[in-house]
Amino acid sequence: MRVLALETATPLASVALVDGSGVLGEATLRAPMRHLKWLLPAVDEMLRGLGLGPESVDAVAVSRGPGGFTGLRIGIATACAWARARGVPLLGVGTLEALAAAAGTEGLVLPVLDAHRGEVAAGLYRGVTDGAPACLLPPVVAPPAAVAAEAARVLGAGAAGAAGPVLVLGDGLVRHGAVLAAALGGRARAGGPHLHPRGAVVGLLARPRLLRGEHDEPAGLLPLYGRRPALRPWQETPG
Repeated sequence: MRVLALETATPLASVALVDGSGVLGEATLRAPMRHLKWLLPAVDEMLRGLGLGPESVDAVAVSRGPGGFTGLRIGIATACAWARARGVPLLGVGTLEALAAAAGTEGLVLPVLDAHRGEVAAGLYRGVTDGAPACLLPPVVAPPAAVAAEAARVLGAGAAGAAGPVLVLGDGLVRHGAVLAAALGGRARAGGPHLHPRGAVVGLLARPRLLRGEHDEPAGLLPLYGRRPALRPWQETPG
């Protein structure tokens, strides 16, 4: 099964094609506010570079958040449209799960994305089990001190596999690394702010699930924002 994977939850967008042998191709571009213009041409160029066409794609996977509102909507809408048009299965994968999996560690991982407005999107995961990280704290969007406090609570509660240092990674470290490290005490280990969710990892996580028959209906796959968009009162409707 060849899986086309789309990652548009962050400014560093990527597309990838994976199969049973691993990653066949991947394209990445820092494209803030340019996801729509870049996404489909990047897919087309990647497939042509591999000597393949759209008919070679057996399934579609997409990063579903948390992440940027516009980027998520573009990625999910594109994935849903592709799945409908080609009649192939579709699966959404958590953005933070993909970032945790990219760390490639069996220990504890706290992926942190800068959500702006003084907040971060984060979740707590334990290593890689059966090819995917085990979630100890579901994704949350909140001020970094609150996120770190909640992670510390989970760690202190003695959850299975919650012992040892915590690898903190993602672009949330750029602005909020000191706060996160202080709240986690001596357990925090910086994994680098340069690590981002990747389309290849989204595809590698999705493929075994798709082979097991897991999928999302295109009409029902919604972005996982973690919070409501910021709207002015006049932008709200009664509904």
